Amino acid sequence: MKYTLEVDPKAIKEVHKVYHYREGEKKGSGDRFIAALMDCYASIKANPYGYQVRKGGYRHAMLHKLKYRVVYEVEGSTVFVYQVRHTSRKPSKKFGP
Repeated sequence: MKYTLEVDPKAIKEVHKVYHYREGEKKGSGDRFIAALMDCYASIKANPYGYQVRKGGYRHAMLHKLKYRVVYEVEGSTVFVYQVRHTSRKPSKKFGP
């Protein structure tokens, strides 16, 4: 089955904030974050059920070599991404740790 990815506007805002923060800390770091995120999105689209189910039925996928996770759920042939967050942040009440 072919899956489509829909990213929540709140998650897009989070990605922009992370990019600008990382780029401000070290030139090129924001670009590496975006590359890892795109790889993670591709992996999720290829096998959305390959990641662990967590609180509330949401799945969490980790970015390669970075301490960020993508929180999503699958409905039919659509993958809905709700959050991209650093793993050291306080756990979300809705999506869990």
